[in-house]
Amino acid sequence: MMQLVLLTALLGQEPTYAELSRKHGLGAADQFMRDGKYLEAAVAYRNILLTAGDREVVRIPLALALLAKGDAAYAGVEIRRAQMLVPEFLRLSIDPAELFGTKGALVKAADAASAKNPETDAAEVSAVTAYAYFIGGERERAQSALAKYVQSRGNDPFARDLKAALAKGPVAKPAATPSPVAAAPLPLRGGEPVRAGIQFVEPDVRPRGEILAK
Repeated sequence: MMQLVLLTALLGQEPTYAELSRKHGLGAADQFMRDGKYLEAAVAYRNILLTAGDREVVRIPLALALLAKGDAAYAGVEIRRAQMLVPEFLRLSIDPAELFGTKGALVKAADAASAKNPETDAAEVSAVTAYAYFIGGERERAQSALAKYVQSRGNDPFARDLKAALAKGPVAKPAATPSPVAAAPLPLRGGEPVRAGIQFVEPDVRPRGEILAK
């Protein structure tokens, strides 16, 4: 029973990007991202994705690297593939500031992609920018980009999943448990002394006859 409870608790935890990086050996590719070498990072992620094993989740950082290097259309293709192939797609906890090494870098990349306003591949660009704004904490921009995507592709599974995630709102952090405060000593009260009740303690001895019988 205890093992079942523990397994349920573990399954309920959100997977983190740090766990993903360790599991698939993304350290070198992640360093390229932090150094701003987005082309090198995209190549490194792509090489890992093509190795044997279930590595579909690597499509997520691959899409972000492609977006940062300016290939938003290809990034949109990969992020939509990730939604189809990765069960924990929207549960994966990613800190863009940690992945990119600077705060706001991902949002700036999404802004740059949105500003180009491409006539072709507009849906792919809207898909990846919506996801980038979502994990970057820009919920209104994410909703706007997602609306553009729906206009092009309809309310498909990618749109429904991201729309549901946006509707949940920010995850509330558990409140810190206050440290226990020592109770103040009760003030001494004057007055007449209180007599304690008389208590009788019966010794645990054997009857005298039993002792003498031996």
